[in-house]
Amino acid sequence: MLIKTYGAAVQGIDALVITIEVVAETGVQFSLVGMADTAVKESYQRVLSAVSQSGYKWPRRRIVVNLSPADVKKEGAAYDLPIAIGILAACEQLNPVIPLDSFMIMGELSLDGSILPIKG
Repeated sequence: MLIKTYGAAVQGIDALVITIEVVAETGVQFSLVGMADTAVKESYQRVLSAVSQSGYKWPRRRIVVNLSPADVKKEGAAYDLPIAIGILAACEQLNPVIPLDSFMIMGELSLDGSILPIKG
């Protein structure tokens, strides 16, 4: 299932909308694509722990996370929360009453699942 959530990248004083697409398919693998810096690539570890500590099960599926547009550098841990929500929704563990594409979601996740403040 394909799920889209939205975040933002700060460029100077402007914010650019970033689409976080998550697909969960048959298999067991995690891929994150879309010109992400080291902190964004490390989100896998924070999201995995936060999802597990929050009472959800980490899906045993092939998960692909695409941050677009691909030509814009994504920096920091602010994409943790939209990635986690996208994964849970794509694996049908989260069924939002209001469509996720109605919101811009940003937040760093602590290993215990709490949401930490971000810059911007």
